[in-house]
Amino acid sequence: MTTATETPLLEPVIDAPEDKSLPPDPDKILVPKLDERFALTRSQLLLTVGVALFFMYYNYMKLFHSDFWGHVAYGKWMVEHGVLPTEEMFVPLAQGMPLTCTAWLSQVLLGFVERASNVELFSTLFAATVLCTHLTLSATFFRQTKHLGISLLGALLAWFFTWSRHAVIRPEIFGSLCFAMLFWMTVRSDSACERVAGQKPEPMSRLGFAGYLVGVGVLFALWANLHGSFIVGFLLLGAYVAGRVVEVLWEKRDIQAVLSDKLVQQRLIAAEVAVLGTLLNPYGMDLLIHTVAFSGNPNLKDVWEWFPLEMWSLEGPFMLISWVFLVVLMRHSRRRVSASDVFLMFGFTLATCLRVRMIQWYGPALMLALVPHLYDIGSRVLSWLEQGELRGVFDWLRVRSFRHTLVTGLAVWIIFCFSPASIQVLGGKPRQEKHVYSKDTPRGVTEYLRKNPPVGMVAGPQWWGDWLVYDGPPDLKVLMTTNSVHVVPSRVWKDYLAIARGEPGLEDRLDRYRCNTLVICKELQRDLRRTADQLEGWENVFEDDVGLVLSRKVPARETKTEEPPKT
Repeated sequence: MTTATETPLLEPVIDAPEDKSLPPDPDKILVPKLDERFALTRSQLLLTVGVALFFMYYNYMKLFHSDFWGHVAYGKWMVEHGVLPTEEMFVPLAQGMPLTCTAWLSQVLLGFVERASNVELFSTLFAATVLCTHLTLSATFFRQTKHLGISLLGALLAWFFTWSRHAVIRPEIFGSLCFAMLFWMTVRSDSACERVAGQKPEPMSRLGFAGYLVGVGVLFALWANLHGSFIVGFLLLGAYVAGRVVEVLWEKRDIQAVLSDKLVQQRLIAAEVAVLGTLLNPYGMDLLIHTVAFSGNPNLKDVWEWFPLEMWSLEGPFMLISWVFLVVLMRHSRRRVSASDVFLMFGFTLATCLRVRMIQWYGPALMLALVPHLYDIGSRVLSWLEQGELRGVFDWLRVRSFRHTLVTGLAVWIIFCFSPASIQVLGGKPRQEKHVYSKDTPRGVTEYLRKNPPVGMVAGPQWWGDWLVYDGPPDLKVLMTTNSVHVVPSRVWKDYLAIARGEPGLEDRLDRYRCNTLVICKELQRDLRRTADQLEGWENVFEDDVGLVLSRKVPARETKTEEPPKT
């Protein structure tokens, strides 16, 4: 039974009508649980999409017919045999000459990728490495400026100044990533970023210095096994040491003050640890000696990327633009120029003037010194624009919303889906070979050689030699490859150049090296083609739009390959 004051358990309860005149209950309002840091602005949306498009651009870049394929062939051999080679394996005329694999770890990595039998993985590895390099540069510049847009602009300028080498796919890309990581570690650890606020660098704490030394040692140990470019890391650390020494001398006018300066000691110890780190490799001290002496190899004097800088070369205009950019920034910047920055810019400028291939490292090093000045000028320009008629545009770009985050994620996903890398994750039909390899890759030549394995030596362009070794028939004997230029004797190299240029005496040189097959690049070896047409006893056995193959009607007698003359 129930009393009059009790409500039955099964009796429906009718809610009172809601009074809409009252304010809503805050407890009943849906609020986002994510931190507001995850809500992106429109400017961050645009920058993120730009980074994704940068990856997509590199992912679609075709694989060039360069020494890259020689590195892949080296790596494949090392993976199969489990040891490092002691002499050149693919060029018989280099037998007996000592070989130092300065990029053995990169080659092994490429060898494992090759075992997957999916050439698209090379494009994905290339794009991912280049993206990580420039993101690391952006992170470094962000520590200097605390401004995302200026940081990405600095990385973009570093990329622009090295445009002539932007399509290079070789172990050098791993060296570039290590170079960028050294930037980040150095700027983060020695308080170089404080120069933006007008402060001088201060010595690191004991804990921070210990962590920095460990990072430097590990990085250089890895770098020395990935690529011989670890030498440029010494140039960077040396510029910081020399810069601090000059600053203390200028301020104290006392050599004893230099020796007792805490920051000088720390930077000098870091440079010493870097040198010790490079000794952790299969060759020990010999690797360091070989790398330092490498540029003095006489054969490299005929290789264009080891030429001194010429203003009418491909790199010349970019160097000129960078110098104009430097002068403009120095003229209008109010930031202090440190002695370390002076040594840094001068050292890498001089290196590039002496060897044009050093522009690969010049661009990032230049921007490391100039980004604080770029921020000083850029922030003033942006402030001036914001106060003018463009204020509404800046306000629009600063609007923060979770919807922008969702749109950013969707845009990045769409860009990824349209990139070749998505095939590895989502599946799908691989690209056609003509979209993967550069148009000048002699795929038709190697296909013919596989079906008709040549007898004896194959004389072909040095820049095609690595591809012939990689994609040609097993045990193919080639006269020259890009990776063997610094290994073969000077006499062999000079004879190869004479053959490649179609100089008089072509038939005698082909006889000297028992060359029964002659491969010609139709676009770049027109003189050789005209000379080869006059050869007696040779016939054209294959020709396509890219290459031409000539073969002796009666092959030269096979003899045991003699050790080439050493000069």
